[in-house]
Amino acid sequence: MRLLLNKGIITQQEYDQAVQEEEHEEQREKQATEITKHDLQIHLGGFAEIDFIGDNTRSFQEIIGSRPVLRSNTVGGANSQFFTSVRASRITLDVRAPEREGIKSRFYGSMDFLGNQPAVGPTGTSELSFETNPDARIFQMYSLVESPMIDVKIGQDWSRFGFMSEYSRGQVSVAATPAALFNRWVQASVSKQLWLTDTLSLTPVFSVERPPQADGTLPSFVGGMQVAHQGLQAPYTGSSTGEISLKPLSFQVSGVGRRLEANSGGPTNSSGGQPNLSSQTYVTGWGVSSSLFLPVLPSRDGKPGNTAHVVMEGVTGAGIADFFNQLSWGVCNPACGSNTSSGFGGTTFGQTNIDGGLAAVSSRTGTFEAIRTTSMMAHATYYFPDEGKPWVGGGYGTVYSSNASQMTCTVSAAFCGGATRTLQSIYTRDSTYYAYVFHDFTQEIRAALMTNWVRTTYADGANAENHRIQLSFFWRF
Repeated sequence: MRLLLNKGIITQQEYDQAVQEEEHEEQREKQATEITKHDLQIHLGGFAEIDFIGDNTRSFQEIIGSRPVLRSNTVGGANSQFFTSVRASRITLDVRAPEREGIKSRFYGSMDFLGNQPAVGPTGTSELSFETNPDARIFQMYSLVESPMIDVKIGQDWSRFGFMSEYSRGQVSVAATPAALFNRWVQASVSKQLWLTDTLSLTPVFSVERPPQADGTLPSFVGGMQVAHQGLQAPYTGSSTGEISLKPLSFQVSGVGRRLEANSGGPTNSSGGQPNLSSQTYVTGWGVSSSLFLPVLPSRDGKPGNTAHVVMEGVTGAGIADFFNQLSWGVCNPACGSNTSSGFGGTTFGQTNIDGGLAAVSSRTGTFEAIRTTSMMAHATYYFPDEGKPWVGGGYGTVYSSNASQMTCTVSAAFCGGATRTLQSIYTRDSTYYAYVFHDFTQEIRAALMTNWVRTTYADGANAENHRIQLSFFWRF
């Protein structure tokens, strides 16, 4: 409608009337599908997902993430597996309040069944219990307040770094695969979409998010900007169960700053004296991300048929592995210090409470360093002319560290916080390439088939590869 108004085909009055009628129609449709209580519109939704997955190694469960493929000289890396699962199914609750004094507010919560699980096997739990008695977890839970001046979101949702989830790959498996920014946590963010012209918008964001470690004293700070051109749009399905909706040409750039802390303890006292337990060593974590959504075959009539888009993303930084699901580089923590004259008091320095892959003591310099991470990905999707009901896609992604191989710790398992870190256990690159096909039989019924390769390069030069074939069925409501 904006384009018709800009070209003078319709008047401003006709435009305003059409927009008002469209809003009334949307309101009537929502009221027909939602429960209303105390003027609140309550919508219950979600999906049931049934997965059939075959791998040529035993490296992963449903979520591939950025974990390494197990080496071929291990039992898990030398044998295949087939399993079924409904654990990725999800239930959502969307509650919206009516506009009050120009302010709109919303509560959104979702829960799936991929929570933390005990190990499968003789010392853990049985395969039957693992698959049929999963742990529920909070996937998202936040409140959103929209005012004429600013929008405020508080709660657990996708990190605003990389405008996460807006440039994700709509794969069949959970989109947490190598090189994909994919994580949610508690945050407080402010943003506002600003219209520069009738079709061009600018959206700045600023977010205060969870500290990168337990016992951290500072949160992470994220800032970014997104530019979007509404005059060029293509359908987009950002997840395996997402709605097919039009998304404009857009570009984002964002950055994150954070502080990683470790208890240095001071040099070990040769006379056995007590080191300074409150002595802290700090290192700066930082990251920069840029993403592009490009409609290569844009929609001409607002429909998805015979359209295509490309998504590209690049990230670089240090101390940001947790933005990539389960990325640790094989650098477990607590970290160790092998040089007693470096200011790190041996095993005392082990009290870091840092998740694996963020920072450690370099075996090359003897100093506490943030682990560097660089990634890139490219993804394409094509929607067939049949109203876009079938669509195909594929892509490639790789994530790499230039200094993870320096974080070895070979003195002893006790000295290294429970596990030694060698060139055989540290990995420096994780890559994936994949292809898939989806089909919507009805609005509720969807099926998909995917083939996916993941290749891990270890610090000693060895490679390991996992090939997955996945067939999934979805019933969305």
